[in-house]
Amino acid sequence: MATARGIQGLPPEIFDIILYYLGDTKSLLQSRSLVCRSWLHASRPRLFSIVSVQANERRLSRFINFLDTHKDLASYVRSLMV
Repeated sequence: MATARGIQGLPPEIFDIILYYLGDTKSLLQSRSLVCRSWLHASRPRLFSIVSVQANERRLSRFINFLDTHKDLASYVRSLMV
């Protein structure tokens, strides 16, 4: 007999498929990341894959400090636009 583990019991691949079909806009991904931990982990790679930082020294320095303190998120960054 199957147990009811809720949404957390689904494989991560299922969350990726759901997120793909729901769209990739930043606001949608941010909202979905609040649904549950599984959706947070599935949303993060898309949220942080392309990062845009205004071209001034203070903001770029703050962003670098952010990545230094959040190494798990830094691994998702694939493109940085300044």
